[in-house]
Amino acid sequence: MRLYRFPNQKIWKAAFALFLTALLFLARDSMFTTAVIGFQKAQFAMLGLICAAAAVFLMVNRRNWKAIFTDRRMIAAAVSAAACLLPMLVKRDWQLMYFSVLLCLLLAVFLSYFVKLRDVARYYVVILTALGAYSVLAAYILRMGVDRGAYAVPVFQNAVGFEFHNFFLSVVPDTYVKNRNFGIFREPGVYQFFLITALYLNNYEVEWKKDWQLWLINGILAATMVSTFATGGVAEMALLAVVLFFDKKWYRSKKICAAAIALVLCAAAVVAVSIAQKNALYWEIYSMAVGKFVNGQDSSVERIEAVAVDLSLFLHHPLFGAKLAEVLHAVENNTTSTMILFAAFGFLTGAVNTEAWIVLVWKRERKLWVNLVLLVVLFASFNTQNLIADVFFWLFPVMAVVERVLPGRQTAQET
Repeated sequence: MRLYRFPNQKIWKAAFALFLTALLFLARDSMFTTAVIGFQKAQFAMLGLICAAAAVFLMVNRRNWKAIFTDRRMIAAAVSAAACLLPMLVKRDWQLMYFSVLLCLLLAVFLSYFVKLRDVARYYVVILTALGAYSVLAAYILRMGVDRGAYAVPVFQNAVGFEFHNFFLSVVPDTYVKNRNFGIFREPGVYQFFLITALYLNNYEVEWKKDWQLWLINGILAATMVSTFATGGVAEMALLAVVLFFDKKWYRSKKICAAAIALVLCAAAVVAVSIAQKNALYWEIYSMAVGKFVNGQDSSVERIEAVAVDLSLFLHHPLFGAKLAEVLHAVENNTTSTMILFAAFGFLTGAVNTEAWIVLVWKRERKLWVNLVLLVVLFASFNTQNLIADVFFWLFPVMAVVERVLPGRQTAQET
């Protein structure tokens, strides 16, 4: 399949970086979408942005329209349409979310026309790293000036009425879980999905010329993850670190081993001091690691309940799923993306998404346990939230399918 690249100029690269950044801010799970811009405005803005990008692409490649519309990628587009719209038609469930999910898949197919997965991953990782560093700065340093009255930033309320400070590239809670890092997202549990995806891509898809680039980005993303105090995210990151340590054979490096030991000792010392002082950090760690399990807090109970209910709905409607409203409101907070897809769209769509993530991760040359654990890490990251209509839930796995699975794919040719 041919790759219809844009001209190799800085202005086009900058435009694509801004495009991806805008998609992050306009995504369904962005706080800017849900509370600052407004959901409908943000969705129309995203649709307009994607259509504008498609128009520019077609204009730049106006001599290749026949080849573009007869390309094998259209097979992926057709399968995507069938997977998303067939359940809607069969059930006569006239909900726009079916089209929202379809847009996510079609966007990934569209991007595959002019950019490779590893290139999109590189942009994504750099953007998440920059936003992550700023979010830590905003959450723990810049907010101090606001708290002391030295300066002010806009204040807004989220969907449930809690107030947040708008630092423009990050949001910071005023009183509600004020020590947790939200970044630009509606909650830290969502942020962890984007961060763990960036960590995976940084270590397995992106190629850096210098080792220090890999380690600097890993460090910033890891620090950002810790600042979310998301139980799942921190556990996933720890498991990913173990996989990397053995899969990349980092244990052979004395410097890396020494750094790892020093990091563990420092973390243990910080935790010990926090426990001794019973300070704010102690209570965050307690809530993250102990409280939600021993006290039966909603976040753990509801997630277990969601899996059971979604599985039951899927078993009762295996081909095309139950109606969307029934699935999404089956429990108070339905937070398991994979099972929501199976329960609301049926086997085909659920299998398409599951297979796409497997295609992204699975490498024959790797050891079996490495592939399996990496899948566990990623599946855990997006099964603590409902992310089925977020473009970044589909972007990288669908691009992997287009690049690695479509029949007859040949080495891409650049224009």
